[in-house]
Amino acid sequence: MGDLIGVPPEHVTLFWRGRVALHAILRGLGIGPGDEVIVPAFTCVAVPNAVIYAGATPVYVDIDEATYTADPAAVASAMSPRTRVVLAQNTFGLSADLDALASVARPYGAVVVDDCTHGLGGTYRGRPNGAAACAAFYSTQWSKPISTGLGGIAVTTDPQLAAALAALERSAAEPRALDRALLGAMLFARERLATQRTLRAGRSVYRTISRAGLVPGSSGSAELEGTEMPESFVARMSAFQARLATRRLATLAARIRRRRAAAQRYSAWLAAHRRTPAYEPDAAEHAFLRYPLRVIERDAFVADADRRGVLLGDWFHSPLYPIAGGLDRWGYRRGEHPVAERVAAEIVNLPTDVALGGRDGRAVEELLEASVARIL
Repeated sequence: MGDLIGVPPEHVTLFWRGRVALHAILRGLGIGPGDEVIVPAFTCVAVPNAVIYAGATPVYVDIDEATYTADPAAVASAMSPRTRVVLAQNTFGLSADLDALASVARPYGAVVVDDCTHGLGGTYRGRPNGAAACAAFYSTQWSKPISTGLGGIAVTTDPQLAAALAALERSAAEPRALDRALLGAMLFARERLATQRTLRAGRSVYRTISRAGLVPGSSGSAELEGTEMPESFVARMSAFQARLATRRLATLAARIRRRRAAAQRYSAWLAAHRRTPAYEPDAAEHAFLRYPLRVIERDAFVADADRRGVLLGDWFHSPLYPIAGGLDRWGYRRGEHPVAERVAAEIVNLPTDVALGGRDGRAVEELLEASVARIL
């Protein structure tokens, strides 16, 4: 990973999940009570949780309607003397405008942290996502192009922060033996049995049993019900996951080419039908972890996708996904971020890890043809 980003190996640290890597970066920066962290109002609840677990306060900002990343003007309005970090989320695989965010953060002495949990494989101004910021973190969760089931990676260009992160990694707990065994078994099964249809059928079951704590998953029930840090939250990546990540990084470029090819096909179809393709600015190359699509009558669109066996993503159907109500527990106030809330009401995600000429690719195209009137 260090070779990809251009940092020494000792500037890379490995954690159980991406949110743990974010939490470690915040702790390494000395973020705590009284500090504020700028967070886009179109994200996973894991992000504000990591901030709150560090003792700091998440301050939400609206997003740019084309990129779905933090709007620099909204960030500028939210800055205060307490702002210590601006989170630059790569949404769906597209980098935020790092130059603009850095310009806003610099006068306050705030640090821009690149949230690359969606962005591995993309670029910003010709450099890999994560390389242009002081610190960045990545996810190797199930749906990511490089997957170890679960996993988080923190990188930094700053030697002092690197030393702090290494100390946090050493002090983090080893994942439980049972969790390592279950994760290994699930990885083995996924490699041999997974198709778009089997993944769609199993997704809701996996989410239910992982949130109940029966198998390791992205989010446990405690993370979805409140802001108290679970006892087992701070854990490092296991050795077998680290080995797997190293092997799979060699295939990253090929995996991103496949995703971009699917995205380009979707964009061409949308343009031909006078619909809005995903935005790709000149400064960034989109990794297209998922392809964002906005629709009306979303429930009907999702039901049609289910009937056709299309594995749609649901990022982010809430400003703090997947939480639907009670967002005030995380300090979020509805009505203050209208773009994010409008997008959350309309967004679905098309899969990009599909074979264009195969059954799954054809199913997506048939869905689009049948639902063109619902697509914005």
